[in-house]
Amino acid sequence: MNTRETETPSQNACIKEYKPKEVIVAEADPGDRFFVILKGEVEILQNGKSIRILKEDDIFGLENYYLKRPYTTSAVALSTARIAAYPAVMIRDLIYNSPQLIEKILQSVMLQLEQTTQVAEEYIPLENVVDFNEQIFEDGEVIIAEGTTGCEIYQLIESEKGLSVTMSGREVGTITRPGEFFGEMSALLKQARTATVRSNGRSLIKMFQGDNLAAVISTYPQFAKVLIETLAKRLTEANSKIAELSAAIK
Repeated sequence: MNTRETETPSQNACIKEYKPKEVIVAEADPGDRFFVILKGEVEILQNGKSIRILKEDDIFGLENYYLKRPYTTSAVALSTARIAAYPAVMIRDLIYNSPQLIEKILQSVMLQLEQTTQVAEEYIPLENVVDFNEQIFEDGEVIIAEGTTGCEIYQLIESEKGLSVTMSGREVGTITRPGEFFGEMSALLKQARTATVRSNGRSLIKMFQGDNLAAVISTYPQFAKVLIETLAKRLTEANSKIAELSAAIK
């Protein structure tokens, strides 16, 4: 490898300059270093297929250290690139001694995670990684019955008048927003359904099998994102209702 190498003892980093198309790290190499791009562009590949393009200040290779496994991707210089390689074990010291670098690492990792999620949305449709079916429910028809068990997670696709949610015969809420999930609590907690959900008018519902939820989330992170948003929305609504009840009692 025809590169220029410079040691920087103060940072314990090995800085190299790579020519275009030169391999920086290859799949299956030991995952004992992470890399910071000081200059240039780097292409990340897996099984010979391009995953993303990284630029100055981006970081790569750190996830393999935490997962305690060899590199699962390759990195190739797209242009003349200057790269700093840090021993992965240094990450703990950097947290305390180099907060600016840690901030860059966090920003880079979050951006790459967002990009990966977007790629998953575009190229890995949800129906390809989780079993589902769609069903039409007529006006007044029960979708979920209180007290029953099941691992299905439901998603509202469209509805004429939304869905009503009742507990012990009393209406406690409605579901009207297309794309909103429901029934996820019972699937996640493996408990009996705590409410009845009924269609108001004709509704189209998508039903997912939640028994392999962990595998679905690892393959399709956007699914977890939407579930978290749904749970957060429910928590906010519950907090508001509790506050209203508390004010009424006083």
